[in-house]
Amino acid sequence: MPLPRSLTLAVALALAVTAGTFAVPQVASAAPAGVTATVGADCITSRLTLLLDNRSTATQTFTVTWPNRSGSPWTRTVAPGATSELYWTLSPGTPYTLRTTTPTGLDEEVGGIFHCGTGMSALVSVDCTAGRLQLALENRTTTSRTFTVTWPGRSGSPWTRTVAAGGNALHYWTVPPGTAYELRTTAAGFDTTHRGTATCGLTPGTPRLNHTTLMSSSTVIRGLNGPNGRYDGTVASVRIPGMAVTGNGTIIAVADARVDGSYDLGGGTNNIQLAMTRSTDGGRTFEQPRVILAPPTTSEGVGDPSLLVDRTTGTVYCFYTYSPRPGISFWSGSSGSNAADDPNSMHLRYITSTDHGATWSAPVELNPTVKDPTWRQVFFSSGHGIQTSSGRLVQPIAYRDAAGTSHAANVYSDDHGRTWRRGGSAGANINESKAVERGTGAVVQNMRHNGTRYRYYSTSTDGGATFGAATASASLTDPLCNADEMSYLTPAQVGANGAPVRTRTVLFSNNAHPTARENLTVRLSTDDGATWPARALVRPGAAGYSTMAVLANGEVGNLYEIGAGQVVFARFTMDWVRGA
Repeated sequence: MPLPRSLTLAVALALAVTAGTFAVPQVASAAPAGVTATVGADCITSRLTLLLDNRSTATQTFTVTWPNRSGSPWTRTVAPGATSELYWTLSPGTPYTLRTTTPTGLDEEVGGIFHCGTGMSALVSVDCTAGRLQLALENRTTTSRTFTVTWPGRSGSPWTRTVAAGGNALHYWTVPPGTAYELRTTAAGFDTTHRGTATCGLTPGTPRLNHTTLMSSSTVIRGLNGPNGRYDGTVASVRIPGMAVTGNGTIIAVADARVDGSYDLGGGTNNIQLAMTRSTDGGRTFEQPRVILAPPTTSEGVGDPSLLVDRTTGTVYCFYTYSPRPGISFWSGSSGSNAADDPNSMHLRYITSTDHGATWSAPVELNPTVKDPTWRQVFFSSGHGIQTSSGRLVQPIAYRDAAGTSHAANVYSDDHGRTWRRGGSAGANINESKAVERGTGAVVQNMRHNGTRYRYYSTSTDGGATFGAATASASLTDPLCNADEMSYLTPAQVGANGAPVRTRTVLFSNNAHPTARENLTVRLSTDDGATWPARALVRPGAAGYSTMAVLANGEVGNLYEIGAGQVVFARFTMDWVRGA
């Protein structure tokens, strides 16, 4: 199991690794508030880590002792508000004992076994909407495992759950915010203790994963269009998440508001409208959802939203697909036309915002420019597009050619959205996809195949315009569902041209179950997706489409579906992924 998860002790020091037994820390005296030492591990580099954090108002001198370890003790002086990290490169199974002291009163000792690879995990999170402390138990071994969870002093403790090979289970407690918890989870070859405070937020001492329901079939959405005009109300289904973070840190989340049923564009009454909610405080709170685009009549539908931020200009694009009437879907017949008013075609359109999503422009039609008239139908791949380091804007699409075969491709702009072009096929028998720029400057398409339960990749050396052959990933399974791969870059990480810089660090989000839309999992790669040594289970059980964005402070947002009626925002740190 990659990368043991860091856990925070109630007073100062935290530890969690995915295997081994742990000594009980001995508290000699109280430390100043905010002076902590957090033990974790980075299995990508085979390092045991110790993060020394000084959030007090005075300089702190930390002394770290590991009995009989060469070089011990180590001393670090840390200024107010700063951190320092020590690390040791270890072989799996190495026992360790670390004692951390300061002259101001910190004295903590913790021991364990450094081990990355049990195939089991126990991850703590908070469901901020339901007020639940959650413990996700995962068993990726080849035999069933029985987990025992102990919470000293808690009614009902201990709890026992048997998890089948390759399965997982979610245990939860409804608790008031601020509840202190101590959860020890054991199984054969596995022993992990989590201590902290059940609070929504990602600060040390809290679970480093939060979930907040943003839209559901019971959420009142403002400004829906109905037969008697605009109204505030609920819809039958909320699906197809899209997300982006603007230059000032505003999080914009969009989705299909499917008024009458869970059908896709062209199905049922075709009454689908675009709903949006925003957060201006880094994902802690969100506005009430509201409609940002509704067609003139309720028999016209708009959906499959995808957001793209031009970092150079600040403009936010919301790409969407328009269906002019019931029966016009991606699988309907061809009209042989790319006219802007063709009543028999799906249409590629977008709206823009120059004020971080507060207001939106009138729709812009793209079919005459980018749709090949021989294509049977076309739609935008939902989630997000990208801006490459050259400044090019790239938004994925899917189309059906004259023979009816579906393809992944892109539309792109080199003049900040004034004009758009269509690119060539990135792969046949393909559905939705995401584009990502590698550290080399190549653009790859991470694609959902129509029949093979693995992700497919295709590489472009001309910025996503043309592609080489598509090949199946050797490691990324997929249950035929839209997923996401994105570069790990904050909105501020731009070059001299204002466009994003390049990075080799990427995140991938999908349902890790090979045949069912279950077990939403995030994976981390630091080598352009060649390997994925770190993974973390975001949601056990049912999940659906997911899309991600890097927040202004470096945290990660994951917007995902549960079934056909709920869109949830998860927020976590990169350390949570590395340490899961």
